Amino acid sequence: MWRKFISVVSLSSIFYFLFSKSASAHEAYVLTHQEFQQGLLMNTTNPLAGLFDPQYVQISGIITICVVVAYLLVILWATTPIAAALDKIIKKANIIGPLIIRLAISASFFYAALANAVLGPELTLVGIPGGTVIRFLLFVVALMVFSGIFVELAAFIGLCIFLYITKFYGVYMITYMNYFGELIVLFLFGSRFISFDRYFFGKKTWFRKLEKLRELEVPIVRIFYGVALIYAGWSIKFQHQELSVMVYNQYHLKDFFHASAQFIASGAGLSEIAIGVFILLGFVMRFTVLISLFFITLSILYFKEMLWPHFMLYGISFSLFFNSGDKFTIDRYLIPWVRKILSRIFR
Repeated sequence: MWRKFISVVSLSSIFYFLFSKSASAHEAYVLTHQEFQQGLLMNTTNPLAGLFDPQYVQISGIITICVVVAYLLVILWATTPIAAALDKIIKKANIIGPLIIRLAISASFFYAALANAVLGPELTLVGIPGGTVIRFLLFVVALMVFSGIFVELAAFIGLCIFLYITKFYGVYMITYMNYFGELIVLFLFGSRFISFDRYFFGKKTWFRKLEKLRELEVPIVRIFYGVALIYAGWSIKFQHQELSVMVYNQYHLKDFFHASAQFIASGAGLSEIAIGVFILLGFVMRFTVLISLFFITLSILYFKEMLWPHFMLYGISFSLFFNSGDKFTIDRYLIPWVRKILSRIFR
C-alpha cells in the first residue's frame, strides 16, 4: 500500500511539471502522425474523471496540498535578503535574454526546414501549397535571425509564414503561440545585442517611436507562452485525452506510475493549465520555470524525442528566468507585500 502511495505521489508530482513542458503538444512528438490525427478525432466528455476516481481522490488531494505548500515555501524564501541578493545577480544576465531567444528561433527554423516542417514535426510542409518556398524562407529567416541582420524584416517574414500556415492547421496553431509572441517582439524591437544590425543602425530600432514601449518585450513573450500552455493543456490533455492515454499505454508507464492512465492524464492537463496561468500572470514564475526546465530535459531523455522542437522552449524559459518579475507580474507586487506582512508579524 505504502509503495503504491509513494510511487503515485512522487511520480504524479513529477508529471505536474513534466507535461507542462511544452507549448506544443508533447504527444505529437511521441506518437506517429496517424496515431496523433486519430486521437484528435476522439473527444473526452469528462477529462477530470480520473482525479475524482474513488481509488485516487485522496492521493489527488495530498498532491495538491504538497504543491501548494511548495509554492508557499518558495514565496517565503523570496522575501529573504539572500533571495533578494540572488535576484539582483540573476537579473544582471537579462541582457543576454534577447540573444538566447534569437538563437532559439534561428535553430528552430533551421531544423524545421531540414525536416520539411514548420515550428513542429507534426506541421509538415508536404502537400502545403508553396511549401517549397516556405522551406526556403525558413532557411533565410534562420540565417538572418542568427546573424542579427535585418532582424525586424526576418521576423515579419516569420509572422507571415505563421499566419499562412494557420490557414491549413487552424486553431491548433495556438499551441505554437510562443513563436508568434517572440516574432512580434523581434519585429517591433529588433535585436541590437551582438548583431550586424548594431553596426548598421546603432542601438535604435526601425520603429523608433516604439522604443519607449520596450518594457512590454518580456510581458509579450510571457503572455503568449502562457496562452500556448493553457491551450495545449486544454485541447490535448482534456479535450482529446485519448492522446495522453495512448502515450501512457504504449510506453507501459503503468509499471512506473502504478496508476490509471486517466488519473495521470487528468493531472497532467490540470497542471499544464495551472502552470500556463502562473506564467501568464507572472506568479512564482522563476521557480516554475526552473523546475520545468529540469523535467523538459528528463522528458526528452526518457521519450528520446527530437531535440529541435524544444529549442524554443529552452530559449523562452531561460529568458523568463533572467527577466522574472517585470512590473506586469503578480510577483512584482506579491513578494514586497508578503515581506511587509512578515515584518509586522515578527517585529
